[in-house]
Amino acid sequence: MKKLSLFLLLISCFASGQSDNNAILKFVFPTLSDLDKIVADQRKYTDRYEAQIDTLKQELKKARSEAERYKIKGRLFDKYTYFVVDSALYYAQEKLISAQKLKRDDYMADSRMNTAHILIIAGMYKEAIDILQNIDRSALPDYLLDYYYRVYNDLYESMLKYTIVEKRKKEYRAKAMQYKDSILLRNPDNIYVQVDKLLEVDANDQALKLVQRYFNNLDAESHDVAISAYVLSDIYRRLGKREDEKQYLIVSSISDMKNGIKEYISLRRLAVILYEESDFNRAYTYMSRSLDDATFCNARLRTIEVTQTLPIIEHAYQIQIKNVQRRMQIALVCISILMVFFIFLVIYLRRAYQKLSKIRNELNDANSQLQQLNTELNTINEQLHASNQSLNETNQSLLEADRIKEIYITKFMTECSAYIDKMDDYRKTLNRTAASGKIETLYKMLKSNSFIDDEIEYFYKTFDETFLHLFPSFIQKFNELFLENDKIAPKKNKCLTTELRIFALIRLGFSDSERIASFLRCSKATVYSYRSRFRLKSQFPEIFEERIMEITAF
Repeated sequence: MKKLSLFLLLISCFASGQSDNNAILKFVFPTLSDLDKIVADQRKYTDRYEAQIDTLKQELKKARSEAERYKIKGRLFDKYTYFVVDSALYYAQEKLISAQKLKRDDYMADSRMNTAHILIIAGMYKEAIDILQNIDRSALPDYLLDYYYRVYNDLYESMLKYTIVEKRKKEYRAKAMQYKDSILLRNPDNIYVQVDKLLEVDANDQALKLVQRYFNNLDAESHDVAISAYVLSDIYRRLGKREDEKQYLIVSSISDMKNGIKEYISLRRLAVILYEESDFNRAYTYMSRSLDDATFCNARLRTIEVTQTLPIIEHAYQIQIKNVQRRMQIALVCISILMVFFIFLVIYLRRAYQKLSKIRNELNDANSQLQQLNTELNTINEQLHASNQSLNETNQSLLEADRIKEIYITKFMTECSAYIDKMDDYRKTLNRTAASGKIETLYKMLKSNSFIDDEIEYFYKTFDETFLHLFPSFIQKFNELFLENDKIAPKKNKCLTTELRIFALIRLGFSDSERIASFLRCSKATVYSYRSRFRLKSQFPEIFEERIMEITAF
């Protein structure tokens, strides 16, 4: 398990941030491919982290007071702690110089503990012990006690991990547990110490629930994600769930690299798992990256850990490369044989192609002749088809015209005969009125238009009935040429409107507006206006009247 110091880094963060962050993290788990991209682009994240450090260094140069310089040096120490150990040690000592100038005992104690912390990371335990033993715990202010216990805990956890003497292991474990108890006394709700104690008694499921709840409430960009994800991976390792362990190691590794951390364990642990799964390419890449980062950070213990494993993975990787090269050589030999076979095949096919080409040319000539004949036959067939279609349309038009003429002649001969009888009756009425000496009544009858109006109305009614008898679907087909709002509804007595009569006459062949105006007893301008307005409103303004002529009779 990652040394407990990493657990304890979140003590203060958890105490201050747990109540403020209630939103559940909607975490999208990355894949190994995502991690590959991060590893390849790590220089980008390192540059970004170094830019933040450079900004702090500029602030340090501009600082006007020693107190301000002390705080900025503290921030630089924090930035360098898991980035470059030597630089972190330098700023810990610089903090001590500022603290001495300020004559602040608490600042000096904090700076010395910073130095001890870095020496522990560097594996210099004796030097770290010498510094810590010279710190008077009873003189420490309350706000430094947590840090004091955490540094001591880091010391004994690290010594426990790297000692090979069993007696010393028990001693270091006991001392580490004492400092954990001290932490819990000050902060009983500290989740990571609780988790560590649960893991000591193999209460893995309870530990998993505690850490998972904390992980789900983290900001996705926080480096706390890396620490808690590593803890979760370690718990899943204890539970024997390899895929879950890998998943959280991926999360932890990505978070480490995005946050500029060089002193880490996750990527190395993941490389070992991938090696065990025979994914040698990734295992070698990740382990090489871990070694480069440990060297960059000057984290000696991490460098030793990586160098103990890297040769094994590198050996497997080299074997894999040799196998690939061997397969490539075999493939090259096979390809060479196939190339020779292919050359002979090409020569054979070329000769066969020349023969086929000659036959093809002869067939092409014959096909060209047949195609020409087919083209001529198709042309003749198309001409015959067009002629037949034209004859059929002509015949249909003639039949329709004959039928229209027959109905209209019969109808209007009947109407003319009836009209002669009406005129004769009207004449007799006038004679009787004149014979009786009713001259004034006679003048009134002669001046009145009622007779003519009635006859015209009767005439239009007869025309409408006859036309709709011949073209029963005329109104429906006419309205289909317009949008819904522009359609014309016929009168309630089933007579045509003036507009419909104009286009009814056009359908009967009256194309001249003057003749239509004379028939409807209106001005030529009125007819022209109706024709233009309805053409523009139709859905087919370019061929409006042609579409009207296509409306069929009967």
